[in-house]
Amino acid sequence: MKKSSFKLLLAVASFTAISYLPACKSKGTSDNNADSAAAQLPDTTVMTDQPAAPGGPVNISPDDSLNNNLKDATKDFPGVTATANNGEVTLTGTITRDKLPQLMQHVNSLHPKKVNNNLTIK
Repeated sequence: MKKSSFKLLLAVASFTAISYLPACKSKGTSDNNADSAAAQLPDTTVMTDQPAAPGGPVNISPDDSLNNNLKDATKDFPGVTATANNGEVTLTGTITRDKLPQLMQHVNSLHPKKVNNNLTIK
């Protein structure tokens, strides 16, 4: 008796699932249908294109410009030497922990490709 009631329950559940699955099928809406449906709704904005990536393209400064500007950026930090090669800035020397964020901010404002921090913190 239990096997037959289980089979009946399974059959009813299968039939119910099969009959509802076609209702979930996509109707094949296109952008035109979405636009016309949205136009009927008040205060609706339809975006058809993806927004541009924030920030835009990244500008990497050339080595000559970086080397010239690094001299100015590191003049207030005695014991720190900065060099640029292929857009990468390498920092060497010693610095106190409280001045490190200020130095990094100055160096990053020059738009290097990468900053290699080889500094020793006192």
